[in-house]
Amino acid sequence: MRAWLIYEEAGALRNKDYIDMHIEKGERLGIEFRVVICDRDDFPPTPPDFAIVRAMRPDITKKIEDMGVPVFNNYLVSSICNNKARTYEYLKKSGIPVMPWVSAKSTDLPIKAPHFPAVIKPCGGHGGENVRVIKNEEDYLASLKHIYPDEYVLQPIATGVGNDLRVYVVGNKIVGAVQRTSNDDFRSNFSLGGNVIKATLSEEERKLCEAVISLFDFGMCGIDIMYHEGRPVINEIEDVVGARMLYKTHDIDILEIYLSYIKERMNS
Repeated sequence: MRAWLIYEEAGALRNKDYIDMHIEKGERLGIEFRVVICDRDDFPPTPPDFAIVRAMRPDITKKIEDMGVPVFNNYLVSSICNNKARTYEYLKKSGIPVMPWVSAKSTDLPIKAPHFPAVIKPCGGHGGENVRVIKNEEDYLASLKHIYPDEYVLQPIATGVGNDLRVYVVGNKIVGAVQRTSNDDFRSNFSLGGNVIKATLSEEERKLCEAVISLFDFGMCGIDIMYHEGRPVINEIEDVVGARMLYKTHDIDILEIYLSYIKERMNS
């Protein structure tokens, strides 16, 4: 079975070990991976049996799907989950609780902030990058310079600030959950120094994740839950989800689970 592993060049450099894991585990499972750097290389002339896209590039996913190649994650997941405003809108339409938000384009005149303090996030951001607390109009305008030309969302600060859950999903199954906390930052991202421990989901948290899973055909993703006004709400869905936190806190190999899932899907 032949597969493309799609990265942007910067991501491939950061994730060399993870690429090597794909190649090693793929060999054991009868999957031959070819790494394609999508912002540098042309697609190889012979299409693969499937592709895994490890770049936040819905346009690339669409091009590969248009070739008749199954892609993990698919275009619906990539196009919605790599944009925070689209994610919130899509989930809200199905009655799934999300953090309140308003969104705008940084290329337009700034919209009026509903309140201060607030959190500003680039819609296409990842790993907490350029997510900031804005305390006044001056902070707001200064933050827009860092977000330009991306779209952004403004949200209230979650009442459970500095504490959230990352839930890992393969296919339609939850495979593990990690609690992230930070003592000195409102962002609890592991990449920013947050603390992580293995988590056991409550019934309410599990049902919330299952409601999200029912709306998509996931390959592998991360569902991020925050706590606001006494209840869990969806903060984000990670299409290109990292697995370092799960490997640190669990005795499971999510990549092997994922590749086995894909192989089973392809064989069926």
